[in-house]
Amino acid sequence: MGKILYLIVASAFLGAGLFSIDIRIMQLSLYRLSLFAMVFYLLINNLLLDKKVNIRIKDRQSFIIRFYLFWVIYAIYSLAWVLDLTSGLKILFFIGTGFLCIWLFSTFVRKEKDFKGIFNTIFLMIILHNALAWFELQTGRYFFADLKKIDRYNNFSFDKSARVPITVFSNTNDFATLMTFGVFISFIVLLNTKKIWVRILSSFTIISSVILVFRSGSRANMLGIILGVVAISMLIILKKVNKYVIISLGIAGIAFVLLYPPLNERIMAIIRNRVLSRFGSQSLSVKSDEVRGNLIKNGFIFLFNTLGFGTGVGNIEYWMQEKQVFYVGKVFNIHNWWVEILVGYGIFVFMGYIFVYILKTQTLLIAYVKSTSVFIRNTSLGLFGFMIAFIVSSVSSSSNINTEWLWLFWAVLIAFIGYILRDFKMAQKVEIN
Repeated sequence: MGKILYLIVASAFLGAGLFSIDIRIMQLSLYRLSLFAMVFYLLINNLLLDKKVNIRIKDRQSFIIRFYLFWVIYAIYSLAWVLDLTSGLKILFFIGTGFLCIWLFSTFVRKEKDFKGIFNTIFLMIILHNALAWFELQTGRYFFADLKKIDRYNNFSFDKSARVPITVFSNTNDFATLMTFGVFISFIVLLNTKKIWVRILSSFTIISSVILVFRSGSRANMLGIILGVVAISMLIILKKVNKYVIISLGIAGIAFVLLYPPLNERIMAIIRNRVLSRFGSQSLSVKSDEVRGNLIKNGFIFLFNTLGFGTGVGNIEYWMQEKQVFYVGKVFNIHNWWVEILVGYGIFVFMGYIFVYILKTQTLLIAYVKSTSVFIRNTSLGLFGFMIAFIVSSVSSSSNINTEWLWLFWAVLIAFIGYILRDFKMAQKVEIN
Protein backbone atom coordinates (compact mmCIF):
# COMPACT_ATOMS: atom_id res chain seq x y z
CA MET A 1 0.00 0.00 0.00
CA GLY A 2 2.71 2.46 0.95
CA LYS A 3 4.66 1.78 -2.26
CA ILE A 4 1.64 2.58 -4.41
CA LEU A 5 1.08 5.84 -2.52
CA TYR A 6 4.70 6.86 -3.06
CA LEU A 7 4.35 5.95 -6.73
CA ILE A 8 1.29 8.19 -6.98
CA VAL A 9 3.23 11.03 -5.35
CA ALA A 10 6.30 10.72 -7.57
CA SER A 11 4.42 10.19 -10.84
CA ALA A 12 2.21 13.26 -10.27
CA PHE A 13 5.28 15.41 -10.95
CA LEU A 14 6.20 13.70 -14.23
CA GLY A 15 3.33 15.01 -16.34
CA ALA A 16 1.03 13.09 -18.66
CA GLY A 17 3.52 13.17 -21.52
CA LEU A 18 5.94 10.80 -19.80
CA PHE A 19 5.43 7.04 -19.47
CA SER A 20 1.86 7.26 -20.73
CA ILE A 21 -0.35 5.08 -22.89
CA ASP A 22 -2.66 6.68 -25.44
CA ILE A 23 -6.12 5.07 -25.18
CA ARG A 24 -7.77 7.68 -27.46
CA ILE A 25 -10.07 9.21 -24.89
CA MET A 26 -7.14 10.08 -22.62
CA GLN A 27 -3.45 9.65 -21.85
CA LEU A 28 -3.13 6.90 -19.26
CA SER A 29 -0.10 8.28 -17.41
CA LEU A 30 1.80 6.55 -14.64
CA TYR A 31 0.08 8.81 -12.10
CA ARG A 32 -3.39 7.99 -13.36
CA LEU A 33 -2.58 4.31 -13.71
CA SER A 34 -1.35 4.07 -10.11
CA LEU A 35 -4.34 6.07 -8.88
CA PHE A 36 -6.77 3.74 -10.66
CA ALA A 37 -4.83 0.74 -9.31
CA MET A 38 -5.50 2.01 -5.80
CA VAL A 39 -9.21 2.30 -6.57
CA PHE A 40 -9.19 -1.25 -7.91
CA TYR A 41 -7.52 -2.38 -4.69
CA LEU A 42 -10.29 -0.75 -2.66
CA LEU A 43 -12.98 -2.44 -4.74
CA ILE A 44 -11.32 -5.83 -4.29
CA ASN A 45 -11.06 -5.32 -0.54
CA ASN A 46 -14.65 -4.16 -0.13
CA LEU A 47 -16.53 -6.32 -2.62
CA LEU A 48 -14.60 -9.58 -3.01
CA LEU A 49 -12.71 -9.94 0.25
CA ASP A 50 -15.49 -8.35 2.30
CA LYS A 51 -13.03 -6.06 4.08
CA LYS A 52 -14.14 -2.59 4.97
CA VAL A 53 -11.79 0.34 4.76
CA ASN A 54 -12.15 2.83 7.56
CA ILE A 55 -13.17 6.07 5.87
CA ARG A 56 -14.59 7.87 8.88
CA ILE A 57 -13.20 11.38 8.88
CA LYS A 58 -14.20 14.00 11.39
CA ASP A 59 -14.18 17.72 12.03
CA ARG A 60 -12.46 20.19 9.71
CA GLN A 61 -11.04 17.52 7.48
CA SER A 62 -14.51 16.11 6.90
CA PHE A 63 -15.88 19.55 6.03
CA ILE A 64 -13.06 20.19 3.56
CA ILE A 65 -13.47 16.82 1.84
CA ARG A 66 -17.22 17.33 1.57
CA PHE A 67 -16.65 20.64 -0.14
CA TYR A 68 -14.50 18.99 -2.82
CA LEU A 69 -17.19 16.34 -3.24
CA PHE A 70 -19.72 19.15 -3.63
CA TRP A 71 -17.46 20.68 -6.31
CA VAL A 72 -17.43 17.37 -8.21
CA ILE A 73 -21.21 17.02 -7.98
CA TYR A 74 -21.73 20.63 -9.06
CA ALA A 75 -19.38 20.13 -12.02
CA ILE A 76 -21.38 17.06 -13.09
CA TYR A 77 -24.63 18.99 -12.67
CA SER A 78 -23.27 21.86 -14.77
CA LEU A 79 -22.93 19.52 -17.75
CA ALA A 80 -26.65 20.13 -18.19
CA TRP A 81 -26.00 23.68 -19.48
CA VAL A 82 -22.46 23.61 -20.87
CA LEU A 83 -22.05 24.65 -24.51
CA ASP A 84 -18.90 22.58 -25.12
CA LEU A 85 -19.49 19.09 -23.72
CA THR A 86 -16.10 17.72 -24.78
CA SER A 87 -14.17 20.35 -22.84
CA GLY A 88 -16.56 19.92 -19.92
CA LEU A 89 -15.91 16.18 -19.69
CA LYS A 90 -12.16 16.73 -19.99
CA ILE A 91 -12.00 19.13 -17.04
CA LEU A 92 -14.49 17.03 -15.07
CA PHE A 93 -11.98 14.18 -15.32
CA PHE A 94 -9.32 16.29 -13.56
CA ILE A 95 -11.70 17.42 -10.82
CA GLY A 96 -12.92 13.86 -10.32
CA THR A 97 -9.47 12.29 -10.12
CA GLY A 98 -8.37 15.18 -7.90
CA PHE A 99 -11.15 14.41 -5.43
CA LEU A 100 -10.33 10.71 -5.60
CA CYS A 101 -6.72 11.49 -4.70
CA ILE A 102 -7.87 13.67 -1.78
CA TRP A 103 -10.09 10.92 -0.43
CA LEU A 104 -7.42 8.23 -0.80
CA PHE A 105 -4.71 10.15 1.03
CA SER A 106 -7.07 11.25 3.80
CA THR A 107 -8.00 7.60 4.27
CA PHE A 108 -4.59 5.93 4.19
CA VAL A 109 -1.95 8.52 5.17
CA ARG A 110 -2.22 8.80 8.93
CA LYS A 111 1.26 8.49 10.48
CA GLU A 112 4.22 10.83 10.83
CA LYS A 113 6.56 8.45 9.01
CA ASP A 114 4.11 8.35 6.07
CA PHE A 115 4.15 12.13 5.76
CA LYS A 116 7.93 12.24 6.05
CA GLY A 117 8.17 9.67 3.27
CA ILE A 118 5.80 11.68 1.09
CA PHE A 119 7.59 14.98 1.63
CA ASN A 120 10.95 13.32 0.93
CA THR A 121 9.54 11.87 -2.29
CA ILE A 122 8.24 15.28 -3.36
CA PHE A 123 11.62 16.77 -2.45
CA LEU A 124 13.40 14.28 -4.73
CA MET A 125 11.07 15.21 -7.59
CA ILE A 126 11.79 18.91 -6.99
CA ILE A 127 15.52 18.14 -7.20
CA LEU A 128 14.91 16.24 -10.44
CA HIS A 129 13.12 19.22 -11.98
CA ASN A 130 15.88 21.55 -10.77
CA ALA A 131 18.55 19.38 -12.37
CA LEU A 132 16.68 19.12 -15.67
CA ALA A 133 16.01 22.88 -15.70
CA TRP A 134 19.70 23.72 -15.22
CA PHE A 135 20.58 21.23 -17.96
CA GLU A 136 18.21 23.12 -20.28
CA LEU A 137 19.70 26.48 -19.37
CA GLN A 138 23.29 25.32 -19.79
CA THR A 139 22.96 23.25 -22.96
CA GLY A 140 19.94 24.70 -24.74
CA ARG A 141 18.59 21.17 -25.21
CA TYR A 142 14.93 20.59 -24.35
CA PHE A 143 13.68 17.01 -24.26
CA PHE A 144 10.00 17.71 -23.63
CA ALA A 145 9.31 21.35 -24.57
CA ASP A 146 7.86 22.59 -27.84
CA LEU A 147 10.60 24.97 -28.99
CA LYS A 148 8.34 26.47 -31.64
CA LYS A 149 6.33 28.03 -28.82
CA ILE A 150 9.04 29.07 -26.37
CA ASP A 151 11.86 29.84 -28.85
CA ARG A 152 10.10 31.54 -31.74
CA TYR A 153 13.22 33.33 -32.98
CA ASN A 154 15.67 30.41 -32.50
CA ASN A 155 17.78 32.24 -29.93
CA PHE A 156 18.29 29.37 -27.50
CA SER A 157 21.03 27.69 -29.55
CA PHE A 158 23.49 30.58 -29.21
CA ASP A 159 22.16 32.90 -26.47
CA LYS A 160 22.26 31.49 -22.94
CA SER A 161 20.51 34.52 -21.46
CA ALA A 162 17.48 33.93 -23.69
CA ARG A 163 16.90 30.37 -22.47
CA VAL A 164 14.14 29.68 -19.96
CA PRO A 165 13.51 26.61 -17.77
CA ILE A 166 10.42 24.54 -18.54
CA THR A 167 11.18 20.77 -17.99
CA VAL A 168 8.01 18.70 -18.62
CA PHE A 169 5.53 21.59 -18.61
CA SER A 170 3.91 23.40 -21.51
CA ASN A 171 5.11 26.85 -20.45
CA THR A 172 7.51 28.53 -18.03
CA ASN A 173 4.77 29.84 -15.73
CA ASP A 174 3.64 26.30 -14.88
CA PHE A 175 7.26 25.38 -14.16
CA ALA A 176 7.72 28.49 -12.00
CA THR A 177 4.68 27.58 -9.89
CA LEU A 178 6.24 24.18 -9.20
CA MET A 179 9.52 25.85 -8.22
CA THR A 180 7.64 28.15 -5.83
CA PHE A 181 6.13 25.04 -4.28
CA GLY A 182 9.60 23.49 -4.23
CA VAL A 183 10.98 26.36 -2.15
CA PHE A 184 8.58 25.62 0.70
CA ILE A 185 8.79 21.82 0.42
CA SER A 186 12.59 22.07 0.62
CA PHE A 187 12.15 24.34 3.65
CA ILE A 188 10.02 21.66 5.34
CA VAL A 189 12.67 19.02 4.65
CA LEU A 190 15.36 21.38 5.98
CA LEU A 191 13.48 21.90 9.25
CA ASN A 192 12.61 18.23 9.80
CA THR A 193 16.01 16.62 9.24
CA LYS A 194 19.03 16.25 11.51
CA LYS A 195 21.34 15.02 8.74
CA ILE A 196 23.88 17.65 7.71
CA TRP A 197 24.04 16.55 4.06
CA VAL A 198 20.23 16.77 3.75
CA ARG A 199 20.28 20.27 5.25
CA ILE A 200 22.93 21.33 2.77
CA LEU A 201 21.05 19.76 -0.14
CA SER A 202 17.72 21.30 0.85
CA SER A 203 19.35 24.71 1.29
CA PHE A 204 20.89 24.52 -2.18
CA THR A 205 17.53 23.40 -3.60
CA ILE A 206 15.81 26.43 -2.08
CA ILE A 207 18.38 28.78 -3.60
CA SER A 208 18.27 26.97 -6.95
CA SER A 209 14.47 27.04 -7.08
CA VAL A 210 14.37 30.77 -6.35
CA ILE A 211 16.92 31.48 -9.09
CA LEU A 212 14.96 29.35 -11.57
CA VAL A 213 11.77 31.27 -10.78
CA PHE A 214 13.60 34.48 -11.64
CA ARG A 215 14.99 32.92 -14.82
CA SER A 216 11.45 31.92 -15.81
CA GLY A 217 10.36 35.57 -15.70
CA SER A 218 7.19 34.75 -13.78
CA ARG A 219 6.49 37.90 -11.76
CA ALA A 220 3.52 36.36 -9.94
CA ASN A 221 5.69 33.55 -8.59
CA MET A 222 8.46 35.96 -7.63
CA LEU A 223 5.94 37.96 -5.63
CA GLY A 224 4.43 34.77 -4.25
CA ILE A 225 7.78 33.61 -2.85
CA ILE A 226 8.34 37.02 -1.26
CA LEU A 227 4.90 36.98 0.37
CA GLY A 228 5.37 33.40 1.58
CA VAL A 229 8.76 34.17 3.10
CA VAL A 230 7.41 37.33 4.74
CA ALA A 231 4.45 35.35 6.17
CA ILE A 232 6.80 32.71 7.61
CA SER A 233 9.09 35.39 9.05
CA MET A 234 6.17 37.20 10.65
CA LEU A 235 4.94 33.97 12.22
CA ILE A 236 8.35 33.23 13.70
CA ILE A 237 8.69 36.78 15.02
CA LEU A 238 5.11 36.82 16.31
CA LYS A 239 5.74 33.66 18.31
CA LYS A 240 8.81 35.17 19.99
CA VAL A 241 7.80 38.80 20.35
CA ASN A 242 4.87 40.31 22.18
CA LYS A 243 1.93 40.50 19.76
CA TYR A 244 1.19 44.10 20.76
CA VAL A 245 4.66 45.10 19.57
CA ILE A 246 3.97 43.52 16.18
CA ILE A 247 0.57 45.20 15.92
CA SER A 248 2.06 48.58 16.84
CA LEU A 249 4.82 48.22 14.24
CA GLY A 250 2.27 47.19 11.62
CA ILE A 251 0.05 50.18 12.34
CA ALA A 252 3.07 52.50 12.27
CA GLY A 253 4.17 51.07 8.92
CA ILE A 254 0.73 51.46 7.37
CA ALA A 255 0.42 55.01 8.71
CA PHE A 256 3.83 55.91 7.28
CA VAL A 257 2.85 54.67 3.83
CA LEU A 258 -0.50 56.47 3.90
CA LEU A 259 0.87 59.74 5.29
CA TYR A 260 3.92 59.94 3.04
CA PRO A 261 2.52 60.35 -0.50
CA PRO A 262 5.81 60.09 -2.46
CA LEU A 263 6.50 56.66 -0.98
CA ASN A 264 2.90 55.60 -1.49
CA GLU A 265 2.95 56.66 -5.14
CA ARG A 266 6.25 54.89 -5.75
CA ILE A 267 5.00 51.63 -4.25
CA MET A 268 1.81 51.76 -6.30
CA ALA A 269 3.79 52.51 -9.48
CA ILE A 270 6.02 49.50 -8.89
CA ILE A 271 3.05 47.22 -8.28
CA ARG A 272 1.18 48.58 -11.28
CA ASN A 273 4.02 48.63 -13.80
CA ARG A 274 6.26 45.79 -12.66
CA VAL A 275 3.86 43.23 -11.23
CA LEU A 276 0.23 43.50 -12.23
CA SER A 277 0.99 44.21 -15.88
CA ARG A 278 3.10 41.05 -16.11
CA PHE A 279 0.99 38.48 -14.24
CA GLY A 280 0.40 35.30 -16.12
CA SER A 281 1.33 33.76 -19.41
CA GLN A 282 4.16 35.05 -21.55
CA SER A 283 2.04 34.30 -24.59
CA LEU A 284 0.08 37.48 -24.03
CA SER A 285 0.83 40.43 -26.29
CA VAL A 286 2.58 43.70 -25.44
CA LYS A 287 -0.72 44.95 -24.08
CA SER A 288 -0.99 41.95 -21.77
CA ASP A 289 -2.38 43.99 -18.89
CA GLU A 290 -5.21 45.29 -21.07
CA VAL A 291 -5.99 41.83 -22.45
CA ARG A 292 -5.96 40.34 -18.96
CA GLY A 293 -8.35 43.03 -17.76
CA ASN A 294 -10.67 42.32 -20.69
CA LEU A 295 -10.59 38.59 -19.94
CA ILE A 296 -11.73 39.25 -16.39
CA LYS A 297 -14.38 41.78 -17.47
CA ASN A 298 -15.77 39.27 -19.96
CA GLY A 299 -15.78 36.68 -17.19
CA PHE A 300 -17.97 38.83 -14.96
CA ILE A 301 -20.35 39.40 -17.85
CA PHE A 302 -20.57 35.63 -18.35
CA LEU A 303 -21.25 35.18 -14.63
CA PHE A 304 -24.06 37.75 -14.80
CA ASN A 305 -25.55 36.11 -17.91
CA THR A 306 -25.62 32.72 -16.17
CA LEU A 307 -27.33 34.20 -13.09
CA GLY A 308 -24.31 33.44 -10.92
CA PHE A 309 -24.22 29.71 -11.69
CA GLY A 310 -21.18 29.96 -13.97
CA THR A 311 -20.44 28.86 -17.50
CA GLY A 312 -20.15 25.26 -16.38
CA VAL A 313 -17.19 22.92 -16.07
CA GLY A 314 -14.47 23.57 -18.66
CA ASN A 315 -16.48 26.08 -20.68
CA ILE A 316 -14.92 29.48 -20.01
CA GLU A 317 -12.72 29.29 -23.11
CA TYR A 318 -15.70 28.49 -25.34
CA TRP A 319 -17.63 31.45 -23.96
CA MET A 320 -14.56 33.67 -24.31
CA GLN A 321 -14.18 32.71 -27.94
CA GLU A 322 -17.84 32.88 -28.95
CA LYS A 323 -19.43 35.42 -26.59
CA GLN A 324 -16.69 37.92 -25.73
CA VAL A 325 -17.73 41.54 -25.28
CA PHE A 326 -14.27 43.02 -24.70
CA TYR A 327 -11.45 42.24 -27.11
CA VAL A 328 -9.03 39.51 -25.98
CA GLY A 329 -7.25 38.65 -29.23
CA LYS A 330 -6.47 34.94 -29.45
CA VAL A 331 -6.30 34.45 -25.69
CA PHE A 332 -9.37 32.61 -24.45
CA ASN A 333 -8.31 31.22 -21.07
CA ILE A 334 -9.26 33.68 -18.33
CA HIS A 335 -5.70 33.63 -16.85
CA ASN A 336 -6.78 34.09 -13.24
CA TRP A 337 -7.29 31.08 -10.97
CA TRP A 338 -9.68 32.78 -8.57
CA VAL A 339 -11.82 34.34 -11.28
CA GLU A 340 -11.78 31.03 -13.17
CA ILE A 341 -13.43 29.26 -10.23
CA LEU A 342 -15.98 32.07 -9.84
CA VAL A 343 -16.89 32.33 -13.52
CA GLY A 344 -16.68 28.62 -14.32
CA TYR A 345 -18.45 27.16 -11.29
CA GLY A 346 -20.48 30.01 -9.93
CA ILE A 347 -20.84 31.90 -6.70
CA PHE A 348 -21.55 28.96 -4.40
CA VAL A 349 -18.48 26.92 -5.36
CA PHE A 350 -16.32 30.06 -5.27
CA MET A 351 -17.49 31.04 -1.78
CA GLY A 352 -16.97 27.48 -0.58
CA TYR A 353 -13.48 27.39 -2.09
CA ILE A 354 -12.49 30.65 -0.40
CA PHE A 355 -13.87 29.50 2.95
CA VAL A 356 -12.10 26.13 2.72
CA TYR A 357 -8.85 27.83 1.67
CA ILE A 358 -9.04 30.07 4.73
CA LEU A 359 -9.91 27.07 6.91
CA LYS A 360 -6.87 25.10 5.72
CA THR A 361 -4.57 28.08 6.21
CA GLN A 362 -5.99 28.84 9.64
CA THR A 363 -5.50 25.22 10.76
CA LEU A 364 -1.84 25.35 9.74
CA LEU A 365 -1.44 28.63 11.60
CA ILE A 366 -2.96 27.23 14.79
CA ALA A 367 -0.89 24.06 14.48
CA TYR A 368 2.35 26.02 14.25
CA VAL A 369 1.50 28.22 17.22
CA LYS A 370 -0.01 25.65 19.58
CA SER A 371 1.13 22.13 18.68
CA THR A 372 3.60 20.39 20.96
CA SER A 373 4.88 18.23 18.09
CA VAL A 374 8.05 19.57 16.47
CA PHE A 375 7.20 17.80 13.19
CA ILE A 376 3.71 19.32 13.08
CA ARG A 377 5.05 22.81 13.86
CA ASN A 378 7.82 22.68 11.26
CA THR A 379 5.64 21.20 8.54
CA SER A 380 2.75 23.57 9.26
CA LEU A 381 5.10 26.54 8.97
CA GLY A 382 6.30 25.52 5.51
CA LEU A 383 2.82 24.65 4.25
CA PHE A 384 1.45 27.91 5.62
CA GLY A 385 4.11 29.79 3.64
CA PHE A 386 3.06 28.10 0.41
CA MET A 387 -0.63 28.74 1.08
CA ILE A 388 0.15 32.46 1.30
CA ALA A 389 2.43 32.34 -1.75
CA PHE A 390 -0.16 30.48 -3.82
CA ILE A 391 -2.69 33.30 -3.41
CA VAL A 392 -0.56 35.27 -5.88
CA SER A 393 1.43 32.60 -7.71
CA SER A 394 -1.80 30.83 -8.72
CA VAL A 395 -2.54 33.57 -11.26
CA SER A 396 0.74 32.93 -13.06
CA SER A 397 -0.50 29.91 -15.01
CA SER A 398 -3.37 30.20 -17.45
CA SER A 399 -5.18 27.58 -15.35
CA ASN A 400 -4.43 25.20 -12.48
CA ILE A 401 -7.44 22.93 -12.84
CA ASN A 402 -5.53 20.30 -14.85
CA THR A 403 -2.31 20.48 -12.79
CA GLU A 404 -2.19 17.02 -11.26
CA TRP A 405 0.75 17.66 -8.92
CA LEU A 406 -1.29 20.46 -7.37
CA TRP A 407 -4.25 18.15 -6.76
CA LEU A 408 -1.77 15.75 -5.20
CA PHE A 409 -0.57 18.53 -2.91
CA TRP A 410 -4.12 19.36 -1.80
CA ALA A 411 -4.58 15.65 -1.03
CA VAL A 412 -1.42 15.57 1.12
CA LEU A 413 -2.34 18.86 2.83
CA ILE A 414 -5.86 17.71 3.71
CA ALA A 415 -4.49 14.39 4.99
CA PHE A 416 -1.99 16.34 7.10
CA ILE A 417 -4.82 18.43 8.55
CA GLY A 418 -6.43 15.16 9.60
CA TYR A 419 -3.15 14.17 11.22
CA ILE A 420 -3.08 17.47 13.12
CA LEU A 421 -6.60 16.89 14.37
CA ARG A 422 -5.73 13.40 15.52
CA ASP A 423 -2.97 14.76 17.66
CA PHE A 424 -4.50 14.69 21.13
CA LYS A 425 -3.61 18.19 22.22
CA MET A 426 -4.26 19.79 18.85
CA ALA A 427 -7.64 18.10 18.54
CA GLN A 428 -8.76 19.97 21.67
CA LYS A 429 -7.72 23.32 20.20
CA VAL A 430 -8.91 23.24 16.57
CA GLU A 431 -11.94 20.93 16.67
CA ILE A 432 -15.14 22.36 15.23
CA ASN A 433 -18.08 21.88 17.54
